[in-house]
Amino acid sequence: MGFCRSLLKWMRFDHRTLLCFAAVLGFVTFAAGLGAAQAQESRLEAILKRDKLIVAVSNSTMPTGFIDDNGTHTGFEIEFARLLAKSILGSPDKIEFVVVNAAGRFPAVLSGRVDFGIASATIYPDRAVRLAFTRPYMDSTTFVVVPKDSPIKKIEDLDSADVVFGATNTAAMIDRAKRYAPKAKAMYFDTDSAAFQALKSRRVGAVQADSAAAEFQIARSNGAWVKLPGQLGSLNGNALFMKPGDFQLWLCLDTIVGEYTHGSRFDEYEALYRKWFGAAPPPARFYSAK
Repeated sequence: MGFCRSLLKWMRFDHRTLLCFAAVLGFVTFAAGLGAAQAQESRLEAILKRDKLIVAVSNSTMPTGFIDDNGTHTGFEIEFARLLAKSILGSPDKIEFVVVNAAGRFPAVLSGRVDFGIASATIYPDRAVRLAFTRPYMDSTTFVVVPKDSPIKKIEDLDSADVVFGATNTAAMIDRAKRYAPKAKAMYFDTDSAAFQALKSRRVGAVQADSAAAEFQIARSNGAWVKLPGQLGSLNGNALFMKPGDFQLWLCLDTIVGEYTHGSRFDEYEALYRKWFGAAPPPARFYSAK
């Protein structure tokens, strides 16, 4: 009883004491929240302190990311990533590439192993649930490549038990194989290069691939391979991908991509695009400035 009386006596504050107590409590709460926010440093701030980008890329997908005959890691995405390093850190050489395959590219960013990825990743709604994408840096779709003398002449011909249909081992490729050629025997590979090597050796009769990779491989085949008319699915966008929740890093990357594809750095982007694809990219604007 004595303790209860003491507690009641202690609680008989006047209104000024209560206001003071509330102010102190509010300040403590604010300080605690500020400390927590500061503890959650943006990856962009970490990049600036480190003075280097760490980026997930492919080394087996022509012409976007591959090892050339001289042993150099190159390609459209590799050189575009260097432009990002130049924009963020002032030098295209302030970058470290972490090589991933199609199955390992998303775990690489979600685990925090890399800052972001650029590895022919198409934006799909189900992927957006667990990943953050920038705006696309290039358009793409899916083509089917066959030997020139193949009896497969159109996409509908793929749906046969006599066809061995090759692709990289990703959920999107598997879904398209089931949708367009459910009767065919599907064969999946870790890389585009392995899939096209199987086409060369006739282990598979057709390969589905990203349009950039398909066009590049056809050009290198010296007329041995052709593209089937039409495409699997619709036109897509390939984008940078990163772990969600870091608005500061996402905004920086998305803004820079936009400036290259549609803004102040379009001339550099156009030259890079022509170098690797032999054609002009989509115009920066749908209207002329003249």
